[in-house]
Amino acid sequence: MRKAIWNAVCSKLEAGCILPWWALAVRAVLFPLRTFYWAMSRAEGYQWRSDTWLIEGVEYSGEALARLADSRGRVYRIDRVDGVVTLTEIKQ
Repeated sequence: MRKAIWNAVCSKLEAGCILPWWALAVRAVLFPLRTFYWAMSRAEGYQWRSDTWLIEGVEYSGEALARLADSRGRVYRIDRVDGVVTLTEIKQ
């Protein structure tokens, strides 16, 4: 349920952008423990201010990784836009 609420909140936001204060507040309410851990790390892992993951020096949008986790046979085009990796589903 919390994931569905978060996806609805992010549906109108651009992937990889700095999240507005209200989105950060919603994220902190929905996922308080994750927010605490993410706030502690700036060099790797989840970057809560921009909803991106920093892995091996490359930024991946939170949406991109969520899509990969739920993919099940879907095909995606992977792009790197302004240094952030994003995915676009290819309709077959």
